[in-house]
Amino acid sequence: MDKKELEHLDKTLQSLDKSSNELVEKIQKNKQQIERDKKYISDNYYELSKDGVGNVNLLATYYNNLAELDDQLTGYEKEYNKLLKQKNSPYFARFDFKADGNESPEQIYLGLSTINDKDNIFVYDWRAPISSMYYDFGLGRGFYYVDRKATAGEIALKRQYKIENGILKSYFDTTLAIEDEILRDILSKNTSVKMKQIVSSIQKEQNQIVRSEEYDHLLVQGVAGSGKTSIALHRAAYLLYRHRKTLKSDDILIISPNNIFSSYIGDVLPELGEDNLIETTFAQIASVELRRSLQSREEMLDEIATNPKQDLLNEISFKSSFEYLDELLKFLNGDLAETFSPQTLKFITKVDDDGNILDQIEFPEEQTKKLFFDTFKNYSIDERIKKIAWQYSMFFTSSRHYNKEQNRGLRERFTKILYNFLPLNDIFKIYDVFLTRMGLKVNTKERVDYMDKGALLLIKHYLYGFSHDFSAKYLIIDECQDFSPVDLYIFKKLWPCPSILLGDINQCIEKCLPKDYNTRVAKLWGCEYMELGKTYRSTKQIAKFAHGMLGLKNIEYVNRDGNEPKLVKSSQDKLADEIANLIEEECKSYEHIAIICKCKKEAKALAKLLKGKLAYKFIENPEDYNNRILLTTCATAKGIEFDAVIIPYADKANYNNSLDRNILYVASTRALHKLFFISTETPSTFLKELEK
Repeated sequence: MDKKELEHLDKTLQSLDKSSNELVEKIQKNKQQIERDKKYISDNYYELSKDGVGNVNLLATYYNNLAELDDQLTGYEKEYNKLLKQKNSPYFARFDFKADGNESPEQIYLGLSTINDKDNIFVYDWRAPISSMYYDFGLGRGFYYVDRKATAGEIALKRQYKIENGILKSYFDTTLAIEDEILRDILSKNTSVKMKQIVSSIQKEQNQIVRSEEYDHLLVQGVAGSGKTSIALHRAAYLLYRHRKTLKSDDILIISPNNIFSSYIGDVLPELGEDNLIETTFAQIASVELRRSLQSREEMLDEIATNPKQDLLNEISFKSSFEYLDELLKFLNGDLAETFSPQTLKFITKVDDDGNILDQIEFPEEQTKKLFFDTFKNYSIDERIKKIAWQYSMFFTSSRHYNKEQNRGLRERFTKILYNFLPLNDIFKIYDVFLTRMGLKVNTKERVDYMDKGALLLIKHYLYGFSHDFSAKYLIIDECQDFSPVDLYIFKKLWPCPSILLGDINQCIEKCLPKDYNTRVAKLWGCEYMELGKTYRSTKQIAKFAHGMLGLKNIEYVNRDGNEPKLVKSSQDKLADEIANLIEEECKSYEHIAIICKCKKEAKALAKLLKGKLAYKFIENPEDYNNRILLTTCATAKGIEFDAVIIPYADKANYNNSLDRNILYVASTRALHKLFFISTETPSTFLKELEK
């Protein structure tokens, strides 16, 4: 073992210990000061409640100081926990870089965060500008940017480390950014119930997305297993580092597919030393704005999986199209807006004792029409009415000297009056009119269908704006192929902030998206479009089989071999035994195994067969995911990975059309190491490669 490497690790650990001890001391002093101040406030509450010199509220001052101390304490504790995480493995890589003009190279060690003393930087944060060269370059010329200024030079050495419990186990040199050997070692391990950080194995194409500064909006199309979600979370961590003075974790919003997925990704940012982001689902947003019960995505997918009526599939396809968005916007801006029919408004501002009018203000019908249909024609109805109401109320302020409170009351009054000039202002009835004009069936149930919530939200936003504040400074949309153009249009209206959208058009279960779909989404959103064509999750055999089902070509695979997917034939009465046997014999070393069914109805039927034969958990809540053997559906499992996947009822009768093929593809690509299909009748034609 290289003596200099051991010395560097020792110095790094000493620096870590020193910094940790200093933080412990600061934390203790801070806590003591908080306790002293709390006691002082308690003992002197009455005196402090009186105004001090210069009418200074001493009690408020003390409470403000307490709040500042508490924020300071939170910062110290966060920094301490970050250092604590690094003690096990302070760094994972090194490269030697000789900048042009320098006489000797600098040794750059990379870790989760910076470790330094007054004179030396022992470890650079993986997000630091100079660290980007580790991911982007092999040996030879390299460069990095700081505030758009490039520093170039020679990379003379690249080294990767395995450090456990503060002990250097091994290291080796490589000419690549991430050597296949290290990557294979990481990928060959069993998965856990939580997604992990991947800073030691970020690939060049992934790093370019993580660190992108050139574009405000990114759309990433990535094959299954290309690391899309990890990239999004590591990009969030990078942005929190890069813009740490202006951006906090709760400024970043991620729209997740479901709450189980949210739980699955919940450890990544804490592992990177950052707080978790604000997370929500589209269903949660729709629920609070529409105030009605909603059909879930899982329920909708169950409906088409168990009873795939062509009329329903056609309706879903149309409502998922850009044409549907265009027709809805045309209806709102045209037919609905044109129903606005104002009348002349007269306001008496002064009368004499006999009731005679001495002063009045009049807003003619034509004036309101001109403002609504000409001056503000490029705005939504909500914005048009707000602007007219503001303009009319300000006339009172300027000509009759109304104060702010009077002006506010007038604006509210004008707003109500102007809305009354719309003959139809109930969003649900408006949507019914639109559906009828499109020749579509009107929903007579109280519950909102899954495919309708985006359109209803768009109508509400156009007519009234939203009731809640969903503001964010950065937006992450995962599994964006599951959202319709109408949904994405709403997201764009809600969050005009910088964003990243990630998805895979091949993982859309309920519909088949056209080849130009991503191009049109990028145009709608104003995104820079990027593609990830290399898959890292599954073994080469599993990935090739899954992509072969869809006829996908030009996919790159990590050179990690494993067993071919296996087709097992069974009878219905032996199905449960067959599943139990596969888990016991072929998956005994695995920690996370999923039995993935086509839909919830199928899963519940299988649950009855498995009862008493297998210790499994049916996933319904996030905490259910913390079990070794899971029974779930394709819709719920999407975005998550497992050591082994078993797909039952893989019969021709059950999987026979293009949507069924999508389901098989998504379920298959959840598997890291082993994939099994069980057929109780004639196997699906999509599995013909496994019958050879």
